[in-house]
Order: sequence, then C-alpha cells, then structure tokens
Amino acid sequence: MSRSIVIIGGGVIGSSTAYYLTRHPAFNSAEIAIHIVEASFIAAGSSGKGGGFLAEDWHQPYTASLGKLSFRLHDELAQEYGGDKLWGYRRMKTLNLEINALGPASKKTKSLAGSEWLGKVEDISVIGDTKTTGQVTPYQLTTFLVERAMEKGVKVSIAMADGMQFEEDGSPKAVLATDEFGEKYTFPATDVVFAAGPWTGELAKKVLGKRAGAAGGICPSEASTSIIMRPPSDQLIPAQALFSSIRMPDGRYGSPEVFPRPDGTVYVCGAGTGDGLALPTRAKEVSPSSKAVQRLVEYMNVISPDRFKDAKIEVQQACFRPNPPRGGNPVIGKLGKGLWVASGHNVWGLTHGPGTGLCMAELMLDGQATSADISALAPATTL
Repeated sequence: MSRSIVIIGGGVIGSSTAYYLTRHPAFNSAEIAIHIVEASFIAAGSSGKGGGFLAEDWHQPYTASLGKLSFRLHDELAQEYGGDKLWGYRRMKTLNLEINALGPASKKTKSLAGSEWLGKVEDISVIGDTKTTGQVTPYQLTTFLVERAMEKGVKVSIAMADGMQFEEDGSPKAVLATDEFGEKYTFPATDVVFAAGPWTGELAKKVLGKRAGAAGGICPSEASTSIIMRPPSDQLIPAQALFSSIRMPDGRYGSPEVFPRPDGTVYVCGAGTGDGLALPTRAKEVSPSSKAVQRLVEYMNVISPDRFKDAKIEVQQACFRPNPPRGGNPVIGKLGKGLWVASGHNVWGLTHGPGTGLCMAELMLDGQATSADISALAPATTL
C-alpha cells in the first residue's frame, strides 16, 4: 500500500524527519510520497534563529538517550557532507561565567588558557569541552537537510496548514492549507506529522480535538530576541560558548548566552524580555525587541569590552520556541492511526533534531524506534 506523509512544519524537526525518512532502507519514492507544508519558509523560526549550541550529556533522564544519539548524528552528518564548511559545525569549549561589572577581575580568569578576550570575570569554570559540546549554524543546517531530502523526491509547499479531512476510521485523508494570498490547497495524506514548533499545540487541538492528547499541551515560549555581532577582523574570538550571570554597573542582573561562530560573527541571546508579544500567525512575522537588542549590546560591552566596543550588529531577530507540556519533555510518537507528533523540544530542538528525525523515521516505517530509547516521550506518557 502506498503512503503519503505530510509533515507540518519546516523547522529542524520536520526537516530531519523528512531527511531520515528518505534514508531509511524501506523508503521507496515510488511508494512513499513525502510533503513538507510550512507556513513561512524553511527554518523561519527558532530552527533558523537559534544559537545552534550542541551538547551530548546535558539532558534529563528521559531525553538522555535521544541527546546522545543526536550528538553523534550531528558529527556523522558533518563528516559525510563537510558540515564544518556548509553549516559551521565544530566542537567547542563551554564556559560558565560570573561577572560583577563593578568588581575586580579574578586571577582564575587570567590563568585559564584562551580567556584573554574576556573582561572583568569574577568567577569562571569549564562546563563542557570539545568531547561533549559543539555548535552548528541553524539556518544552514536545516535548509541543507531539506535540500538533500528534496533530492530524494520530498516536496515543499509554503502554505499554512489549517484543517484536515479524515477517513471513516479516523485516519488522515488530507491536510488542508492556505497560503498568504488566500489560495487553498489539499494535500493527500495517509500520515500526518505535527512538527510545527510553537504552533503545534494550537493546530493539533484545532484539527484533532481531544485526540490531540499531549500534542495539544505544547505551547509557545515568550519571544526571544537575539543579535549577531561582528567584531573588527583583527579581534579574534576563540571557539568558546559562554553561559553567564552578570551584575551590570546599574545593579541589574542578566544571563546572556554567547556563541562565537566560525565565520567571525558572535551570536548573543538571553536578554530576558519577551515584551509580552503574542505568537503571530506565521514565524516570519516575529519582530525583535529594541529594548532587548540594547540590553544584549550592553552585556557584550561588559563581557568583552575590548573586542566589542567597535563591533557591528549584523542581524537583529526574534523567535518563539515550543514549550513542552507538563513533565518538561518533548512529545515524540504516535497519536493515533496515521497521526504523529514530534515537538516540544524547547531550547534543545537543534541538538535533538537529527535524533528525533531518525527515531520518527523508525517509528513510521519500522513500527518502533531502536536507535534511542524515547519510550518516555511517547504522547501517552507525557500527558
């Protein structure tokens, strides 16, 4: 029997699912059609605007197996395709900083190799090394996975999924969608994967009602503003991810996260203000907060004043993340006959993306996931 799989959402989860479905031994493009339906464009949300930080062992017990698998898959993808050049893949050291802008610099900072670029750091510790932490540039990775999937016959349509048709037994018959010009589409479907990030819960409840189960509990985070800065070319920034706690000169506290990238830019987030923005209809409609941008620049001028006093802001952006339902874990698995969900990863979407995609491919084509233990993430266990 032929299958028609519609994946709702063109972020890293949907893209990884399409990619690994096309790499599964059972995949045959003559018998299995795959269609990604995305409301804005591929990687329009956090899968294109996130920091891209990767960690092998920073995960909770229920996601530990998935995290380990996905970290390995990131490395395998990079080795196979040259990810270091195509999407900025690299391993990196990760530091935790405590900074009091009014206090003295710690001798410990000066003694840590490679920390010369940092300013007045009160305390510093290594919380990850090149064996366990790394990074990717999210937009490039996500779009690359879609391009490789399209080479195997996957189709992409830019339209917002807003309805479904069902067979008499409750299984999917079609996904209904509307583009931004009001044109209506009907995509035949024997299987539907809800991977719409922060829109997953609202959409699942709309089209599935009570059958949405745990998928309906996935909700948007606050909006998160980030900036990408470029220091002068003579100000080299080492491959060190920073997680920090800062006391600013005016007494305010902040917790910025800093991710230098191989292209010489530096990604900064963690302004701590969402400005109360509501989740818009489409990811491309999310705008950054000018207040948050200013705050992030101020943070960088404390973290590394010498390197960033003349840095230029190349990108100002914002996104929402999919918060998981109660229990705090993503929801991955089967909702009902032909109905699937893979969402709720919060800040770990990029890290868990490839692993989630592979496990979804196994669930859909083998009937069970064998590459990682995701049993505790099944919809029935995350209600």
